[in-house]
Amino acid sequence: MQVPKMIVDQHVHSNYSPDSEEPMKNIVEHAIGLGKKAIVTTDHFDYDCKYFKKDVLIDMDRYEQEIAEVRLAYDIEIRKGIEVGYRKDYHNEINEYLQRYSFDLVLLSAHNNGVLDFAEEAYHSQSMDLILEDYFSHVRDAVQLMDNYDVVAHLDYVSRYTKRIVTVEDYERCRSILYDVFKMMISKDKVLELNTTGLFRQGWIHPHSYLIEMYLDLGGKWFSLGSDAHRISSYEQGFGEALELLKSYEIHEVVQFRNRAPYLVTIE
Repeated sequence: MQVPKMIVDQHVHSNYSPDSEEPMKNIVEHAIGLGKKAIVTTDHFDYDCKYFKKDVLIDMDRYEQEIAEVRLAYDIEIRKGIEVGYRKDYHNEINEYLQRYSFDLVLLSAHNNGVLDFAEEAYHSQSMDLILEDYFSHVRDAVQLMDNYDVVAHLDYVSRYTKRIVTVEDYERCRSILYDVFKMMISKDKVLELNTTGLFRQGWIHPHSYLIEMYLDLGGKWFSLGSDAHRISSYEQGFGEALELLKSYEIHEVVQFRNRAPYLVTIE
């Protein structure tokens, strides 16, 4: 399916993230080449990041200076986003940081449990039951305790790195935690991300169809699209499949953000 020009990829990393070397200028020029009217970057923000063994904080002075320069140089709307890796022991610090700056979009993620990153091999040496229960408990903490966010990103992120494919039966054993997650998201009017990276990792878009259907059955209806691109070759990768997936569930709009305000874009 062709991706409408008004669709914005709402999960993109630039070289302001430690795991990307893609300059913002390249992202802008690539989006212009696709006929896009706007872009947003959502770089990593994680206190005590276990993967990189340090705080991962955006250099906001340099970032905002470059945003201003790019806005003058290119005829495209540049939106500012951030991906928050939530830890409840850094709750106050995270909120203070978010209040200090203005963003168009805030993604909420869970990347580590305070001991290990959810991508680390050592984490996945545990049983699948322990992995999923621990991971989704941290997601529940994030969704419940945080209010200053817009979109829950790659809900089943941990499944990217498990040593075997996660099954419906595995997810079913976490149903009570997932129920809490979705009910809180819906009550707070938060948006569920379809993260297309999963297509090229474990064969499905994050989150798994079991989770999407649970969200819909509980009354959820708001979806955001994100490629989780760390290079322009991944920008909007898998969006055609994501749009077809939404249509299969009779969802015909996606939610996008400008100045933290949601608006709907029709997908057909």
